[in-house]
Amino acid sequence: MKLPDRYYTPCTEPGTVEHIRYTSRAYALERFYGEECPPLEKSMYVYLPYGYDNSKKYNVLYLLHGGTDDEGYWFGEGRFPASDTRIYTDAGNITRNLADHMIQEGSAKPLIIVTPSFNEDVPRFQKRPDYADAYFSNSSYFWMEMENDIMPCIQKRYSVYAEGTTRQDFAAAREHQAYAGASQGSVTGYFSVMEHMADLFAYIGSYSAGMIRFELQPAFHVTADKERMEAAARALRAAPPLRYWYNGCGDRDQMFDTHLATYQYMLDACPEHLTEKNCCFAAGPGGEHNYRQWITDLYRCLKIFFKK
Repeated sequence: MKLPDRYYTPCTEPGTVEHIRYTSRAYALERFYGEECPPLEKSMYVYLPYGYDNSKKYNVLYLLHGGTDDEGYWFGEGRFPASDTRIYTDAGNITRNLADHMIQEGSAKPLIIVTPSFNEDVPRFQKRPDYADAYFSNSSYFWMEMENDIMPCIQKRYSVYAEGTTRQDFAAAREHQAYAGASQGSVTGYFSVMEHMADLFAYIGSYSAGMIRFELQPAFHVTADKERMEAAARALRAAPPLRYWYNGCGDRDQMFDTHLATYQYMLDACPEHLTEKNCCFAAGPGGEHNYRQWITDLYRCLKIFFKK
């Protein structure tokens, strides 16, 4: 799917992207190695819509990158220059333009978009032979950073619907909170958001990632984990039904078959919570495991999320 041409160009009503810093723990690495680490200084990017006004309340989308990327990926910041067409579209990174145009034309509601990172950089661990496994364990523990550090930071700095920083406050604002992620960010959606935060998010987007695997793809360091998928399904059944669960994957993506199988597994496991009314699987014709597919998935999510 090619997006409308206007989305590839700057908008006359541009939003802004801020870079903010916060402190967190290395939750995954501490548990993987059984060693306490000093606090980490981390950062994330925050998109604010044109005309952002602190006197108004805004919906918020937490948007996660894939493995080997970082918090700058979605907005072409840091080591991901927006003009780099090797990893983005032929027009470079268009995430900000897309959000600006969709809000201006009314196809998306004004919202805040937060792009954090599950990366936990602790130098003393990085040369260990099992570091790759430790790195990919981040998907299982990122919910701790989201709940303890990221969401409270956003609540304190911006005008969102959560009235405070407790879990109860975020649960009360569930209808105004969404999560989406690509590749490992999508796996994080299963093992952190669905399994541990289903009561905090009414909308979830999963781009290019499946966990029910028929063949191991070593490059992704992800294995079949039936028990974990069962745990995610149990958590969904225990929480209020999702307003919408969007699944998108290019049909030339190596994850396509496993993503589709995972989607079907969750539908079968949660028949009363997941139906054709609140979820979908969108196959991208010719789409691969890259930004060109994921920006289309984001476009579709922005058209759906916060509309119920």
